[in-house]
Amino acid sequence: MPKAKTTLLSSFNKRLDLVKPSAIRAFDNEVSEIPNILKLTLGEPDFDVPDHIKAAAIQSIEGNDSHYAASNGTLASRQAVTNFLNNRYGLQYDAESEVIVTVGATEAIYSVLTSLLNSGDKVLLPSPIFPLYIPVTLVGGGEPVFVDTSSNNFVLSPEMLKQAIREHGDSIKAIVLNFPSNPTGVTYSEAEVKALADILRDTSIVVISDEIYSELTYETTHVSMAKYLPEQTILLNGVSKSHAMTGYRIGFLAGPAEVVKKLGLIHQFTVTTVTNSSMAAATEALNTEAGREDTLIMKKQYKERRVFCF
Repeated sequence: MPKAKTTLLSSFNKRLDLVKPSAIRAFDNEVSEIPNILKLTLGEPDFDVPDHIKAAAIQSIEGNDSHYAASNGTLASRQAVTNFLNNRYGLQYDAESEVIVTVGATEAIYSVLTSLLNSGDKVLLPSPIFPLYIPVTLVGGGEPVFVDTSSNNFVLSPEMLKQAIREHGDSIKAIVLNFPSNPTGVTYSEAEVKALADILRDTSIVVISDEIYSELTYETTHVSMAKYLPEQTILLNGVSKSHAMTGYRIGFLAGPAEVVKKLGLIHQFTVTTVTNSSMAAATEALNTEAGREDTLIMKKQYKERRVFCF
């Protein structure tokens, strides 16, 4: 087994010294070895992928769909994304120029933050927040700025946002809004989304709107930040939560064409493109009535479990 030359260990990007391996993943790996354990750790649905979605992936493989797709994703998958966003949330995006299919929403987060950040740029993170944004911000040369929302039921209020803008000013490059939220579970009403958009509209702050749990709301209907602030919003989503397809690694981002073109550079040079069979499966999930019904069936069971627990 080779041992690294001592001098190699001092050759890495110094920003890596600022980050540590995911404690969530480490804990999950440890408890996963316990037989018959009921895990409430990762944000991973326990349902199997529906047969018609698996069949779409199999058809892609058997049809020798094995060559490089366009780096932004197949046109069919991008059209499925735009149809989904329009049908579910009333959003208008052009499949040709305003969507990138990514290797999960995780790659979308990485591509967005590393594309945006220059050294010292600040990223507002309403906390508690999904931990991934922190190391990616640091590796990208940025500075995470936490806005504690615990005093307001974990919802970022207009007053909190205004205070953060007053305090940090033009050094703020972006804000991450993750709702429905991981880890708190809270989401934002339409009035709350609009109030934040009204403040951000007068700034140059880029809104990174992570909406991966958008299909899993119960008492309210999800309202996207892109409804009120499309010109400043980069929307992130995917099929991991809505269709129990975490292993297929399909996410997507959407935004203004000029912005998406820039983001496509990092995406292209990082992953080249996404797996064809996974895109075929996601197209089936997002673009069919059966796919919509799959989500509703899962959601019904989630709601029953929620009532049982709380």
